[in-house]
Amino acid sequence: MKKMMSVVLAMLGIQSFAQKDGKPSLTDEQKTQLQGLLGEDFTAKFEKFLSEGEGESDANAGVQLVTNLQSQHQATVADLQSQLQQREREKQQLQAQILKLANEPEPEPAATVVQMPRKEGKKSIMKVDLNKPHYKAVQHFMQNGVMASGATIDVADLLQEFGTYLSQGPNNFAMLDTIFNGFTSAKYFTEAPAVTERRAVQALITSVSQQFSNKWTPSGKTQFRPLTIPNRRHKINVPIVPSEVLTSYVFDLYRENLAVDQMPIFFYIWQNLIYPQLMQDIELRMAWKGSFTELNWGGVNNGDPGQAPELSMDGIEVQVSKNLAAGNPNNFRYFDGGNFNYETATDQEILNFVRDFVKWMAPVFRTMQFPILTSYEFRMRYREAYKNKWGAGSGTENHEFGSDRIDYSNKMLAEVDGMYGSPILLATPASNLRKLRHINAAPQVINDVQKQDYEARIFGEYWMGVGFDFGEAVFAFCPANYNPHALVTSVYGAHTDYQQFKGTNPNKSVEFGSGSAGGGL
Repeated sequence: MKKMMSVVLAMLGIQSFAQKDGKPSLTDEQKTQLQGLLGEDFTAKFEKFLSEGEGESDANAGVQLVTNLQSQHQATVADLQSQLQQREREKQQLQAQILKLANEPEPEPAATVVQMPRKEGKKSIMKVDLNKPHYKAVQHFMQNGVMASGATIDVADLLQEFGTYLSQGPNNFAMLDTIFNGFTSAKYFTEAPAVTERRAVQALITSVSQQFSNKWTPSGKTQFRPLTIPNRRHKINVPIVPSEVLTSYVFDLYRENLAVDQMPIFFYIWQNLIYPQLMQDIELRMAWKGSFTELNWGGVNNGDPGQAPELSMDGIEVQVSKNLAAGNPNNFRYFDGGNFNYETATDQEILNFVRDFVKWMAPVFRTMQFPILTSYEFRMRYREAYKNKWGAGSGTENHEFGSDRIDYSNKMLAEVDGMYGSPILLATPASNLRKLRHINAAPQVINDVQKQDYEARIFGEYWMGVGFDFGEAVFAFCPANYNPHALVTSVYGAHTDYQQFKGTNPNKSVEFGSGSAGGGL
């Protein structure tokens, strides 16, 4: 009996049992612990041993039972330890394999080439499942000229076509490289890589040459005054509802020189809808007249309307006007044009103004070959003034009379789409007018498509910023009260409006049904 009690005491981690009615007894906690270790049957017998006492043979049997259970427990622990060691070895092997794979370059996915007959002997690089219901609807339309009733596209099928297109690799995305040079004024910028911002590494220097003497006479000093150009992060979140797309898709597809498999629905949506609008956003709302407004990230929730594109970065015009209003901290060179207004100026006044602007520029920059950037409206007014001044009575019918070159100079007026309505004249070398992209950015702007209920959701991301490397190389005329950002909504409306026909003068638009001018777009 004493032998078994000592074994149980050791297992419970106690020195002695509590006393009840003068006899050793288990507490409720000890009873529960012992049941977990040796089972309910043993615990019941042991309580009986404590309360009533048993013969030595029964006690010995109890001790033997405890000993057997201990042996089994030790065997189980040993087995678990062996399994744990095996899992640890497997874990180390997997970690080594992961490290090896991480150090190897990821293989480029191979494009699936589908050879299908089409005109001019061309082959398709896009694999399309012509058994999908929407392609059957297309075939029905092409054969009969009538859309089948109830024809639509399933979200899952649309998502599969997006995936097929995205998986084709860099060949299909070659056109997307123009995200960084496809907007119309991109040709006037010099592209530079940047992570979150760019600071130029060039320096300014004074003259260094002098007449010889045998004394140390320092002449020449350098100065680094680069501007900081922030690189902004942008994104695309476009929902596509398949039931609203099929009819437009079919009519775009219905061309005699195309086979059904040559224009998957994704290609249509991207090239005909999203891509052109993205270029228009960059040119007309962001790169020239954008005014950066930091998002309150804590207040953004899933499903909230997206921010207007013109709030995602500071455009070139806005930088010029903000710097002037702030007292010119960036050392731009501003031309004092007084109260000049190209809209009200006489022909001679506008010709003199442009001539004086060119003459005012520093000689070293006058000899460099780069254009004077301005709006369509300013350039057109200059051309009209030139023709009225020098072409009047000459009998010329050449509408390009005088061209855009400023007389007796190598400077030309160049209109920029994004500078619509602007009175600004801007001249700077192409190497000083920068547009940024992320150093690791890939041309793939669209990087994911997800299915949500009845929508296929398109996700895209890219980096872009514009600005100048050095303020001293910027020559500009900018009226003090000019606010370029205000023209975005006054001319093109809110970003939630359909904008393809915006910018038309409403005073010259016919209001159909009334027979009178006005209204319009």
